[in-house]
Amino acid sequence: MKVAIVTTHIPPAKGYGGVSVTASVLTKAWAERNHKMVLVASDESIAGRLKPEDVRLGKQVDVKLYRCYGFRRWGFGLGAIPMLFKLCLQAPVVYIHGIATWPSTLAAIFCVVLQRPFMVAVHGGLMPEHVELIRREKPHKWLFYRWLTFPTLRRAIAVHCTSDTEAEGVRNVLGKDARVLLVPNGIDSRDIKVAPFPDEEGMNICFLGHIQQEKGINAFIRAWLKVRRPADRLLIAGRSVNGAYFEEFQALVEQAQGAIRYNGYLERDEVLDLLATSHFLALPSGLEEAGGMRENFGNVVAEAMAVGRPVLVAKGLAWDHLESAGAGFVFDRTEASVCEVLRKAQAVGDGLKWEQMSWSGRQYVEQQLNPVRLGEQVWQVLNNHNQKNQPQQLVKESS
Repeated sequence: MKVAIVTTHIPPAKGYGGVSVTASVLTKAWAERNHKMVLVASDESIAGRLKPEDVRLGKQVDVKLYRCYGFRRWGFGLGAIPMLFKLCLQAPVVYIHGIATWPSTLAAIFCVVLQRPFMVAVHGGLMPEHVELIRREKPHKWLFYRWLTFPTLRRAIAVHCTSDTEAEGVRNVLGKDARVLLVPNGIDSRDIKVAPFPDEEGMNICFLGHIQQEKGINAFIRAWLKVRRPADRLLIAGRSVNGAYFEEFQALVEQAQGAIRYNGYLERDEVLDLLATSHFLALPSGLEEAGGMRENFGNVVAEAMAVGRPVLVAKGLAWDHLESAGAGFVFDRTEASVCEVLRKAQAVGDGLKWEQMSWSGRQYVEQQLNPVRLGEQVWQVLNNHNQKNQPQQLVKESS
């Protein structure tokens, strides 16, 4: 074993989004380079408990799952204690996906106690607005962060961030001298085919993600309703959680009178099919006025570009350069700016401009988001942790 990996959930676990997917992609990329690893995760999935043989990451990866119960979102299970302790005791170095979950916190504590070098990928857990919300409204969680999360992060050989905004959040709480490694998430586009121009009247925009405030979908719908044309459609897929936000979403869907199609949770192949019937993907994360919560990266942007779909994305994530790359449009986090970008998208039509944007997006994924190449950047820091200031040097190179 060269590296131990800890994550709360791991595919084919369903319902737990980007962190688990990123853990899978990065682990597969390392396995492709013949790196030997042991991975520990919970067996949690909304479709039923996983077995180690369900998790296919490559022959180089020994998968160990502990029983999850109770707080399923946080991957709670007492079986994690002996499994993670043994893992951290034997591993030369540990890579931890996420913060403030049961396994990620245990692993960080064990690494500190056992003096094992470790790296943490925060996966949006320290985005500036998220930290401010916890500080303001969740005093018990804030104490957890102050007493456990921040002290262990300061002992890490590096904190892996995927965007400048995420790195800013880390430095806000750990200090300007925090050891930050800035490397974006990768995506393996080799098994994703570029879809032809959709044979649909009007303009179809696709949204993929949970129906929650952080994703900004309700604010986006309100803007879209103001400028949409009769044949335009909004195609939405993702998990929903009962509550005031989802009730507002349902009311907006009803207001659209059939122009919005909500598909609920979809499997990966179904997601790719939905993208293929769309002209653009939208990622309006952070658009809501109340709180302005946003995600750190947005894997769906990379997936959409791999399919050949231009993207409409909010500023302040990892995609502010997307418009200059010719792969979509970037809007300010205001309704007026969303409406302006929607009109630009409508004007693109089905001509050469759209084809150029489609090609640019695919090229960007292949050249800039190759998971093996990006994984090697992380691996070098992880396995050369005694080299002074290596993380900071890689931050500058990646930027």
